[in-house]
Amino acid sequence: MNITTYIVEGVTAFLIKVLLRPKVYYVEPPKRKRRLDNPSLLIINHTGHLDGPVVTTMFRKDHIHNLAAKDRFEQRGFGFFLRHTHCIPIDRQNGDTSWIHEAIKTIKEDKESVAIFPEGRHGEHRKQLPFHPGAAMLAAISQAPLVMVYIDGPLKILGPRARLIVSPEFHLDPPTNGMHTQYIHEQTRMLQDKMKGLMEELIKRIEA
Repeated sequence: MNITTYIVEGVTAFLIKVLLRPKVYYVEPPKRKRRLDNPSLLIINHTGHLDGPVVTTMFRKDHIHNLAAKDRFEQRGFGFFLRHTHCIPIDRQNGDTSWIHEAIKTIKEDKESVAIFPEGRHGEHRKQLPFHPGAAMLAAISQAPLVMVYIDGPLKILGPRARLIVSPEFHLDPPTNGMHTQYIHEQTRMLQDKMKGLMEELIKRIEA
C-alpha cells in the first residue's frame, strides 16, 4: 500500500466514524470483531456514494476492493478517491468483462475481498431494486464465500446514525447442469430474497 492510499483510507475511516457513527449488527456474532473469516465477495445494497467507504471502514483490515463504475474514476476529486481506495472499475458503457477477472484475481490470488452492489444504482429508503446478474455470475465463477451487508440508508453526513447488518458467510448452490442462464437467474433471485430478509432483520433490531 502506497503512502497516498494509506493517508486517504485513514482520513476516510476517521471521518466516517465521526460523521456517520456506524452501528453494525450481525445475524451471527463473528469469530473476530470487524473481520471476515475468509477473502469473500461482499454483496451490498446501494443507497448512495457513501456505501462503499462505510463498508470498507468496517472491514478496514481486510482491504475491501469495491467495484465501481468506470465513469466515476474520471470525475475530478471522486476519481482520485476511487483510485486510492482499492476500487475496481466496471465499464458499463462497453460491456467490458475485465472487472470479473480482476475481482477473481483479487479474491483467489491476492487473498483480499471484493464488494459488489448488484442493484447497480441508488435505491430508495428500504425499497430494494432488482438485482443485476453480475453478483451471482461472479460468485458462481469464483466460488468465493459470500457475505451480505444491508445498509439502512441513504447515509447522510451528520444525519441519523448509520446502521448496517452483516450476514453469516455462505456459498451459492453449485450448478447441476452447468452455469446456464436459468441457474444465474435463480441464484440472483435467491440473493434478492436474502437481502430482503436481511433488511427485515435489521428493522426488527432497530425497532426492538
